[in-house]
Amino acid sequence: MDKKWADMEIDCPIDISRIKQFSREFESNIPQKINLENLNQCKESLLNARGNFNSMVASLVQNLYQREVLKNAEDKILYEWLSENLARYLKRLDDEEFSLIIKLDDPDPKESNVGIARISSYAKLLSNSFDVLIYEPLFKSTEEYKKIEKLEDKTPRAFLYILFQLIQITISVFGGLTREKSTSKKTSITTFPTSWQGLMTKQGGDLIKKGYQQDTGVDVSKLEEDFKLLEDLEVDEDVGEIN
Repeated sequence: MDKKWADMEIDCPIDISRIKQFSREFESNIPQKINLENLNQCKESLLNARGNFNSMVASLVQNLYQREVLKNAEDKILYEWLSENLARYLKRLDDEEFSLIIKLDDPDPKESNVGIARISSYAKLLSNSFDVLIYEPLFKSTEEYKKIEKLEDKTPRAFLYILFQLIQITISVFGGLTREKSTSKKTSITTFPTSWQGLMTKQGGDLIKKGYQQDTGVDVSKLEEDFKLLEDLEVDEDVGEIN
């Protein structure tokens, strides 16, 4: 895939420079040729690639955690759901890594049952995960963000909603994962608007808050009061520093 990191870095409203850096390390650690002579080297490279993948996910989550992105309670709820979904996907990779690489591995190549097929499968899984969960959502979200015509709507907050929608769809299809719900949690994210614009309306925001309250039992109106109190404290501290 032809990666357009340079253009994306310019147009994306959040800082993706470290994601770009980790992506280069990730791609260099994905083995191009796997054979009987380089199995141990390929295993080591893939474990390094997995570390790079984790770093990309962590950097994405960290760079979304900023005041310009998380302005309202529903923004913070979407951010929490996005983080949870990514964490679940990382858990899936943990399980696949253990099953394909670690469980049957042995330092002695003659004793190890991790052969070309298992290493190739894990390499393909990591490469696909990077493409569909990191690069493609960031690229498509940035392209969609660029299309926003009204200046007042073109905010980092809008980017969160675009990215959330794309990653939610990707994980539900590619990862085979849905939000975990007990029998008492009746609100499904599939009942939400199918567009990020719909999610950003008052009705969409109300559905987000309703879903969160049904899932957690937390009174969202009280949550909003707490957010406002914290923001006021932050403003006071900023003013104090200026003085």
